[in-house]
Amino acid sequence: MRVQLKHFYVASMALFAIGCSKEVEENENSEILETPTELRVSDGRFYTPPTNAVISNVKNLVTDFNVNNRDTNDDSAKLNNAIASLASSGGKLVIPRGKYYLNKIRMRSNVHLEIENGATIYPTRGIAANSNHRIFDFASKTGDKIENVSIIGKGGKFIVDLRGNSSKNLIVADLGNVENFKLSNITIKDEKTVFASILVSFTGKPGNAWPHKGIVQNINQTNAHTGYGLIQAYAADNILFKNLKCKGGVTLRLETDNLAMKAANRGGVRDIFATKISNTSGLTPVMFSPHFMENGKVTIDDVTAIGCAYAVRVEHGFIEIFDKQNRASSEAFKNYIEGILGVGSVEIVYRRNNGRTWAARIANDFSEIAYNHSNPAVNGIKPGSFKNSTVKNVKVTYKNTGAKLKQAFLPYLPCSEWSKLCKPGPSGFEYNGPSLGVTIDNTKRDNSLGNYNVNVSTSNVQGFPSNHILRVKHNTAKICNKGVGTINSCN
Repeated sequence: MRVQLKHFYVASMALFAIGCSKEVEENENSEILETPTELRVSDGRFYTPPTNAVISNVKNLVTDFNVNNRDTNDDSAKLNNAIASLASSGGKLVIPRGKYYLNKIRMRSNVHLEIENGATIYPTRGIAANSNHRIFDFASKTGDKIENVSIIGKGGKFIVDLRGNSSKNLIVADLGNVENFKLSNITIKDEKTVFASILVSFTGKPGNAWPHKGIVQNINQTNAHTGYGLIQAYAADNILFKNLKCKGGVTLRLETDNLAMKAANRGGVRDIFATKISNTSGLTPVMFSPHFMENGKVTIDDVTAIGCAYAVRVEHGFIEIFDKQNRASSEAFKNYIEGILGVGSVEIVYRRNNGRTWAARIANDFSEIAYNHSNPAVNGIKPGSFKNSTVKNVKVTYKNTGAKLKQAFLPYLPCSEWSKLCKPGPSGFEYNGPSLGVTIDNTKRDNSLGNYNVNVSTSNVQGFPSNHILRVKHNTAKICNKGVGTINSCN
């Protein structure tokens, strides 16, 4: 194995020197990797701070707007009024330490919330269990485009506590039709809520109405749902994600599967930069999954996975076909599609549109056939992709338990390790078990439909048993065919 010295990774070289690393700065093409110029970007590229004239106009939510931060009453109306009062001239609103119960807070242009360390925000008590709730709304569902806004913890992180609420459908911040924004210094105490805590959203409004030019940084989350996690980015341009930590789930999910984008043929992510992205006991810190969207370039430096399934997950773009006849069973719909495209053409059938419609995902090897087919039931849908992207300085630590594993991952776990697996029960869909490897990349890494190239290089990999496949590719042979029926329930 060739060791390659890097000016920018002295720390990783020190780890190599004391024998802690299994891999040092190598990639699968064995090329020498210099730190890309685009990684050396300053925060000023992504966010312009408010002027002195704006931040000198300071109000206090408690003393100026009569909010009692010691009771459990809903403070939303008073906070919304305070934000509205500052919007015309701009200003800073200080939220002192204490307790606040909030929902549907409408952010406005030129208003900056400064929330003190020691403040805890809870979703309003008694909200409807089956509705979706956004605590902070950056023009995702309300109002026109907003600009120059921020929510920043002062003196450290403030807390958003989602636990014990009447609803699991909770979103901490929904970034929508917003430009020049910053979200920083937050601890999110989750309870497996069923959205990513921070959405980077496609709004469906005319034009490019999604987040442009912003920073999301210094945020950590605990007990995230495996199917969600901290961040999900549907549509974004020129965004920096920095110093994000998550326990469980996915820390930075670049999964562009919003159906409104498919209908509008707009959205997706471009010019995405990230650094210091970590996950513990989860699925993965970083995930690429384009679905049906053509996305731009992503550049990521410094990824840490401790006790996760993988450090980087890369999914191919795919054709998704909806059942317009609303057949009674998934098997019937699968048979219909395979009758057109051939046996094995359907990778999976699942429910979409809130469970109202069957959807079939076409297998990667059948994308060209489907796209060019004469039958209008399957043709003309182009699988998505990303432009060539980079994930650099990946550090991975094996743990023999606690990782969240998808069923599709299990055949790449050595049979000798299956005794370490358990299934969580009727409400969960992931399996708990040992870390599997560094990457799982289901693309062919070429320019065929739905395939693209994410170049992943490592600086430190430690603890994996010798029989693990550290880099799973689209054509990697499965190594264990045990069925999930052999897996015991978790205690």
